[in-house]
Amino acid sequence: MDKKVKAIVTRAVPYRDADMVLTLVSLEEGRLTASARGCLKPRAKLRYAAEPMNFGEYMLSGKGDRYIVTDCVQYDSFSPVTADIDSYYAACMILELLSRLSPEPQPRLFLAAVNELKALAYEGKDSRDAARDFLLAALAEGGNGLNFSVCSDCGCMLDGEAAFSEAGGITCVHCAPYDAIRVDAASRAYIAGECNDAPEAIKIRAGRLLADFLYRTQGVRPDGSYFKEKE
Repeated sequence: MDKKVKAIVTRAVPYRDADMVLTLVSLEEGRLTASARGCLKPRAKLRYAAEPMNFGEYMLSGKGDRYIVTDCVQYDSFSPVTADIDSYYAACMILELLSRLSPEPQPRLFLAAVNELKALAYEGKDSRDAARDFLLAALAEGGNGLNFSVCSDCGCMLDGEAAFSEAGGITCVHCAPYDAIRVDAASRAYIAGECNDAPEAIKIRAGRLLADFLYRTQGVRPDGSYFKEKE
């Protein structure tokens, strides 16, 4: 059976002499696996279609969970991302999470990933800001949209420390349950978008917190190496 899907390559693994096995996350069907035959040959017509981050309309042939890429209309490769190591690492983290969170279609998360990749590639968006915004989108898509400005329990405005729990969301420290994750004032302000020019260390700490929230609510955690401070 043939099908067309709008998809991003989130992973590409060499197979045999010249093939690649691709993990595709599609807008219509979620995560798929497909073979790109002969794409490692120097003059392969579909070599571009097997590159991680390639975004396009993929034509697939097969049935069940076995597909072969027969053609691809490329929409974007986001190639400028590779010119900056920080942007590249952020893009890889976004692709990893998109893949792990999309066994089934997640249209809004898919579009969030495309938007962040565009912002990294063409708009000069800070890599940590892009990671933050995608993690927030992942939480929202999982039914955990969080308001870091108001306590979800008593309704007070948050301008200092806060806390997170699966049951209560974001609360002030006075309303926090015993098992809540504490959120320091600087990280809360950065996550809330109140201080985008925060120091790198705070952005990293905030990213770790969002990764913890995602793990506690959806059981998925991004590669921890992304949130390590530079030596």
